[in-house]
Amino acid sequence: METDKREVLIGGRKYTLSTHDSPEHVERMVRLLNGRLSETRALSTRGDQVTAVTAVALSLADELIKAQDDNTRLRKQLLEMHEQIGAEH
Repeated sequence: METDKREVLIGGRKYTLSTHDSPEHVERMVRLLNGRLSETRALSTRGDQVTAVTAVALSLADELIKAQDDNTRLRKQLLEMHEQIGAEH
């Protein structure tokens, strides 16, 4: 798979990303991150970039961990259901 370089604007700063992902996927990531940065800045009493980025990173890490836990729980349930169906036949 070929690596593409894409310039993106995050929090008003330009970055060059090397990625295998589609342009649509990269755009989704950038929109999500910029949206979260805007929301965090609006709610923050300290308006500096580092604080906003740290808050967004913590929020996204929390969501990722919860999604991973949900994924693990659902996979376990699916496996249990599959085993139960197999035992019935």
